[in-house]
Amino acid sequence: MVRKQKGDITPFLFCDKFISIIVMRFGESLEFPGSVEGTVKFEKETCCALERAFKQNSKVVKELADIIGEGKVKLFEEILFNTLNPIERPEMKFVPSEEMKTVYSQIAKRELERIDAEDEDDENLTCGHTVEEHRQALEVVVKKMIPTIN
Repeated sequence: MVRKQKGDITPFLFCDKFISIIVMRFGESLEFPGSVEGTVKFEKETCCALERAFKQNSKVVKELADIIGEGKVKLFEEILFNTLNPIERPEMKFVPSEEMKTVYSQIAKRELERIDAEDEDDENLTCGHTVEEHRQALEVVVKKMIPTIN
């Protein structure tokens, strides 16, 4: 079998007909070997901090829903937690879309501003994390979720 380059069109004989199949080979992620290039990982604390950010910044969520679509924003929020067992929140590895980058970065930025403005302390959190852990997790989101400018 001959290995084809990315984007090559290779004909295969199937039921006496030729079918063209585009062979796509994605680059591998340097940060997460075995994953597609562009893969990001959200730790449990990051998912927790983002979930809280969605709840605490409903005005921003609504504004983003008006721009990107309510269904997409709701989906981006819902994938942050395990609905069957919220205590066992999973880590997430995914390749974010531009819309995801926009939503997550904006929510994280607004939550960081809110935490600073309200001088929030650890007693306000019921998840077991500290405000500082949430702050650090949100800062990571802002760094990882920079939308690509064409």
